[in-house]
Amino acid sequence: MNADTKLQLLKDEYLLLQRIYEDFDSRALTIKGWSATVGIAAIGVGFYQSSYLWLFAAGSSVVFWFLEGLWKSFQYCHGTRIVLLEKAFSGPDFENIATLQIYTSWASGWSRRQVFAVLGATIVDLPHSLTALIGITLFVMQHVFKVPLSPH
Repeated sequence: MNADTKLQLLKDEYLLLQRIYEDFDSRALTIKGWSATVGIAAIGVGFYQSSYLWLFAAGSSVVFWFLEGLWKSFQYCHGTRIVLLEKAFSGPDFENIATLQIYTSWASGWSRRQVFAVLGATIVDLPHSLTALIGITLFVMQHVFKVPLSPH
């Protein structure tokens, strides 16, 4: 493969990876939006219907939290290849980098452990952890400490 073809392929791969990487952020915002909507609605309705909705709010927040962590871990796997391409474009390693390696790079970077490592990042855990904490706290206050929180 000649240098011009290789350059074009690597450039196209880099631009595609950047678009994919940014698309993950829009998906994460959608997950956050659904989590906040479901969690806050369940907490609010829990004051008037059933305090068990507070547990539902906490549980649904944990599910959305895990889902966002999964998406973020998928996103971060693409980061390794993006950095490798940037280094190749700016340094002497251009001749040594293989083209069209998106899946191979992604698959070598993903592990289940990475999902759990990502869950603690502030960019991932908010608003999920806060909603889960509020839901559990309200439920415990009403059912364990017998603090009257519901108007019924």
